[in-house]
Amino acid sequence: PDETANYNFAKLYAQGGGLEIFEKYNLYADDIIRPRSVRSDHGVLKPVSFLGIILIYGKIAGLIGYKILPYLTPLFASVGIIFYYLLIKKFFGRTNALISALLLASFPPYIYYSARSMFHNVLFVALLIMGLYFGIKMAEKSQNRSLAPDKGAKLLAAALSGGFIGLAIITRASELLWIAPMLIILWLFNIKRIGLVKLLIFLSFLFLSFLPVFYWNKILYGSPWRG
Repeated sequence: PDETANYNFAKLYAQGGGLEIFEKYNLYADDIIRPRSVRSDHGVLKPVSFLGIILIYGKIAGLIGYKILPYLTPLFASVGIIFYYLLIKKFFGRTNALISALLLASFPPYIYYSARSMFHNVLFVALLIMGLYFGIKMAEKSQNRSLAPDKGAKLLAAALSGGFIGLAIITRASELLWIAPMLIILWLFNIKRIGLVKLLIFLSFLFLSFLPVFYWNKILYGSPWRG
């Protein structure tokens, strides 16, 4: 039921840009005509899951076509393995990174939730890994401090890191309970490397990723902070 609701609302968003379905009979039936994972307010059916996967997949499907929806999670799972390899390689070398990537590719929960294509677990993990990888790129020591392209690449990495981590958070907002302390600790250990400009860029793109959810929370539930 959760996957079905995510699929239908993502398809609805892709085709028409909306996240509401009107069921007129709910006006007479006290809003009881609704499937699981959907709520009804005065006849208007609304999603109750995290909106991230619906908005991300819906936007992609709007550009390519809604038939791609079942294949997006396996695609992100594959990309996540590549970035996992790159992330581990930064700390433990190529051999350990290759072994780690192979273990992740054969990890049963990862395979299982990749097959459950409208669950948000794998999308969240893949986006977070991508965000952490670009966060490491942002905090790396420059080979040459006077090299302008290197500085530009680090600013771009800061933007991508903030954007991907922001998308991961809107995909599973409950994970903020541990993501927020983790990011604060990582920043404390890398204050000098990150600096003020990259931090502001990171936070700006992190916030930009939240805006679509704030917008739809306001429309659907009456407040940007309600869900």
